[in-house]
Amino acid sequence: MSDLSDNKPPLSPAARRSGGKAGGALGRILSVIFFMMALGLFFGGLFFWLQKRQASRDSGAAARICATPEMLSGELQATLKDKVDYSFWPPCHIPPMERQDLLRNCLVEAQKYLSAPDVVQKSSFVWNSLQSLPLMVRHYAVSPPEVIASKPVGPKSFAVLEVEGHPCAQLLIGFEKTPDMEFCFFKDGQDGAWKLDWQQFARYQPVNWEDFVRGKGEDIAEFRVWMIRDRMSENKDNYAFKLIAPGMNGSEERSIARPMVYVPRKSETGKRLFMLFKINEEMEHSPYRVLNANDELDMLRVRVLLSRSKEPNRKGEYSFTLVKLLGEGWYGLSVANK
Repeated sequence: MSDLSDNKPPLSPAARRSGGKAGGALGRILSVIFFMMALGLFFGGLFFWLQKRQASRDSGAAARICATPEMLSGELQATLKDKVDYSFWPPCHIPPMERQDLLRNCLVEAQKYLSAPDVVQKSSFVWNSLQSLPLMVRHYAVSPPEVIASKPVGPKSFAVLEVEGHPCAQLLIGFEKTPDMEFCFFKDGQDGAWKLDWQQFARYQPVNWEDFVRGKGEDIAEFRVWMIRDRMSENKDNYAFKLIAPGMNGSEERSIARPMVYVPRKSETGKRLFMLFKINEEMEHSPYRVLNANDELDMLRVRVLLSRSKEPNRKGEYSFTLVKLLGEGWYGLSVANK
């Protein structure tokens, strides 16, 4: 007795054609799927290649903007015959998602620092806290702590740079009724966390600026200042620069005392300052220019070692000498590098 399953009726030509069409349709669908997968892999690889290439171009663009005097205008080439050693902070490339995470992390760290009730707890959110804590105690013994007196409107600027070999995240936060406040974060060498550069944040001065300018205390000290070139006071041998000390972060205060220093044009410091001011002018509309709070376009942030004359002149004014240009910006790198 034969099995009923073996007695299948023969397929008609129409049925065979419909089965063939179904198989062909399935094959076409699978072909499309494999094609789309291959296309996705291709464009994914192309995206990462373009991203890497763009990072390389960004670094190249930064180098083209200010690498050597030969890369600048012909007028500068005629003025400067030798290469000048100066610093420029190129962008530190990180993937977009990591950049967003870093921005959120910096906002959280800034909030934690401002919310901490005392100096010791604040220092736990500070870069190089062991070296910074004694400076914080000394500073806040004579200066009020920074406070948030207005509702924040969010970050206005965020840049990740390579500052003297250190990855550096710079954040500018806007407020509704008070001036912007800036925060700078360096990556901690011990735990890898991003911590606040307190010296830059507090505009820390080891010596009181107004006392120093008026002849009190030490006659040589390190300061964080704005430097402005005063072309009207220059002569054929010297550049003239006016020095202005900043007030508290989040305020528009500036020092009353604004002494002048004269730097020989042919000295290494003179050449370096000339280049830095030229770069500052050329980068006015550059995406590599970092937005700082309350800075005017002709202001250059520097750390300087300044000396004062032993005695004042007949008008009762002291003269000042730029002993050394310690660096660009107000970063706390002097402590980190000791």
